[in-house]
Amino acid sequence: MDLREIKALGGVVTFDDISHLDQSVDVAGMVEELKEDLFQASFPFEQIIDIGWYPEFCESGFFRVSLIVECNWETPVYSEKAKDWDELAAVLANALKKVRLA
Repeated sequence: MDLREIKALGGVVTFDDISHLDQSVDVAGMVEELKEDLFQASFPFEQIIDIGWYPEFCESGFFRVSLIVECNWETPVYSEKAKDWDELAAVLANALKKVRLA
């Protein structure tokens, strides 16, 4: 995962268990490491990007990338799913486009 764009948007990584995962390996081969809490970054204006695998430790699961504003976890401003590393990169890019800058 490339953290440069997150930092460029004023983001601060607050939790990161995803960077140590080998993204050259298919997600099916590492299901035991895929959990709901994988990554979180905070942005100005009380925004959070959250990445998790749902349901955790399940081979048929998916990544979910959510943009949370003002701690409203029940109704994310943006949420999208991804099944593999390539899709995750695209979905994260989509979420970062939704981050409010001003």
